[in-house]
Amino acid sequence: MAVGLRTGLPGMVLAFLATTVLAGPVLADAALTLANGTQTLEFSIDDLAAMPQTTVTTANEFVDGKVTYRGPLVRSVLATVGLDKTDNVRFVAANDYYVDIPTQNFRDYDAILAIEANGERLSRRDKGPVWLMYPISDFPELQDPIYSRRLIWQVVRITSE
Repeated sequence: MAVGLRTGLPGMVLAFLATTVLAGPVLADAALTLANGTQTLEFSIDDLAAMPQTTVTTANEFVDGKVTYRGPLVRSVLATVGLDKTDNVRFVAANDYYVDIPTQNFRDYDAILAIEANGERLSRRDKGPVWLMYPISDFPELQDPIYSRRLIWQVVRITSE
């Protein structure tokens, strides 16, 4: 809904209320924040969905069988604030759990920030809305427990370590 300059504050308030009522409440935990020093960038799930998407079909110890995940490449998201140029990044989950990962992983493998599984948006109940996913089934070396520990879900923040 566009608000013209002549509508002023009352028009903007009405536009905000209409947008909030029509779109529903904005969920702060549905956003991903990237921080590199003083540079910070926030993505909504829709922002992540608007980026070029990669599909990864893989098994992992947290699901039954192979699942098809979809989301942007981690290296592409990291590049938006220069985190791809650091040696390590910290992924932080909604519950403050975190894991530090060498950025070389994201140059070597097409890991994604999964926002969908089998065509459905990931919910908190399904380890979403953002789940770091490696193509584990495609590379025997990724079937090491260290990579299972890096499959952090409910990711809300990625920072330089």
